[in-house]
Amino acid sequence: MNGLSEKDIMVDLLNDTKLASDCYHAAILEAANDNVWNTFVRLHNDELTGARVIFNLMHQRGWYQLQPATGYQQQGMHANPAYQQAMQSTYQTGGGHTGPY
Repeated sequence: MNGLSEKDIMVDLLNDTKLASDCYHAAILEAANDNVWNTFVRLHNDELTGARVIFNLMHQRGWYQLQPATGYQQQGMHANPAYQQAMQSTYQTGGGHTGPY
């Protein structure tokens, strides 16, 4: 036995799937052609499916506790004043994007 509980292993697996999902998301946004884009989308979806399975198992066992949503969370990020201010600033400055496209 490696000294890790089943809960510890599940937490590690969920964190790994979150990291992989973030990496696939970035790769999708920067894919140079349709074949690469489609491959990353498929891999990303597989990762999301796996994360959902892990999350559901953890939640069923009481290992992943959820907090009640605040008013902003219930209404979505668009209701958050900080988001609204950032978007207004972006639109007023012409987007503010400095990337290659």
